[in-house]
Amino acid sequence: MNKLTKKIIMLLTAFAVTAQPVVFAQTDEKEIDTSIEYQGYEMISDYIANQYIDDTYTAEDIMKLGVSAYLEKYGDDALVEFLKGALHALDDYSDFFTREEYIEYMNEINSTFYGLGVSLQQNGEYVEIVEFVEEGGLAQQSGFQVGDKIVAVGGVDVVGCSVTEVRNLVVGELGTAVDITVLRGDERINLVGIRTAVNTSTVSGTVLKDGIGYVKILSFSKNTAEEFTDIVNKMKSENVKKLILDLRNNGGGQVIAAVDVARQIVPKGKIIDVEYRDKNLNHTYNSDLREPPFEIVTLVNEHTASSAEILASAIQDSGVGILMGENTYGKAVIQSPFYVNNGMVIKLTIGSYITRNGNEINKVGLIPDVAVENEKKKVDTSAYTKFDFITPVSLGASGDNVMAAKERLSDMNYYSGNMHNDVYNVDLKESVALFQRKYGLTDSGVLDIPTQIKLKEVFEQLDMELDTQLDEAYKYLGGKIEDLE
Repeated sequence: MNKLTKKIIMLLTAFAVTAQPVVFAQTDEKEIDTSIEYQGYEMISDYIANQYIDDTYTAEDIMKLGVSAYLEKYGDDALVEFLKGALHALDDYSDFFTREEYIEYMNEINSTFYGLGVSLQQNGEYVEIVEFVEEGGLAQQSGFQVGDKIVAVGGVDVVGCSVTEVRNLVVGELGTAVDITVLRGDERINLVGIRTAVNTSTVSGTVLKDGIGYVKILSFSKNTAEEFTDIVNKMKSENVKKLILDLRNNGGGQVIAAVDVARQIVPKGKIIDVEYRDKNLNHTYNSDLREPPFEIVTLVNEHTASSAEILASAIQDSGVGILMGENTYGKAVIQSPFYVNNGMVIKLTIGSYITRNGNEINKVGLIPDVAVENEKKKVDTSAYTKFDFITPVSLGASGDNVMAAKERLSDMNYYSGNMHNDVYNVDLKESVALFQRKYGLTDSGVLDIPTQIKLKEVFEQLDMELDTQLDEAYKYLGGKIEDLE
């Protein structure tokens, strides 16, 4: 066991014997005593300390010895679980990461994956390169060109595959190589791509009819504010004065990213106060914007959390817009990383934030100015391709039965592959097998007659969610619902 591990064991065992026992909250607000096992451990430690021949050992020493011996015996995995348990016991957001876990966590926060550094688009049965993320980057240096059609990845034929299927084969570890075969004109060319960091977009937007802008922010990463700026500047150039800002299902991300977005649309004044245990670190984020560019309706729901609530609260408290939808999640605490040797990281809750108007929303959330729930209705199956209930189909087949399965499994979130042809691809086979397992059928991946019948029955019983919240936001800003159809 290395010195670092021993140091951590010493710290943790000291923590284990000095920390207060964990108390679990119950609906009846009664407290549960510590476990019988823990009470037994305390009794044994006290007994040893009082009866053992060497009277220099205290009950605390016995506990330290026990925890230390356990961690040393069972190694790094036990140590990691011990650390995770210690951090998770503090609150819902504090955590411990190994080096690999933290890299993955930060990639998710920053919406980063490792691919070729190109934008892909479906073009019939091919997935085509339509843009380079970075001009002169590794992709171009490796010989790729705009217009190249990808026909194989790592020796796997991808003709007829979707963008998602191709991308899943392309992504991998940073700096590793992947063999790509492209079709350039009539020539097949073998190239080697080097995986590089690629940031996916977190902001999308469009101008709807009636001159109303719509912007959706998926999360707050390092590029979010810049992406938001590009989109709203285009809207300003088109004289858009009203904006629907969609923060539904946005779980948060970087605080400064949310603040930088707020500074572009929230009028002059406070955005949030951030308070820490060390009062010297307390900070107020402000906006200096004199003339807000938009009247705003912000869509929120129970999954709008953290940094998304910072932005939503600033919009609501400043009066520049209203919140519409459902109560938000209520996460108003802030975590900061503490870096340990060997790449290990502790993410610890160290602060909380107060909204512009002085509201504490942790575990409470934001209450929308206009409460709206999305409605549900039965699926109208008249527009869907029909099964013939005669012909089984499997990998490589094509026809109406394939399209009927793709359409239904796609809407049920089983299938996310290519919808541009009626080819029974690998993605569809896996989706059919998943559906079969779910409903107790033989999971062969073959779209046989019993599977067709069950898929029809299940699909017809589905409730499809209507985006009533978006409809109401559009109407609130003066739009006509029929223009959204």
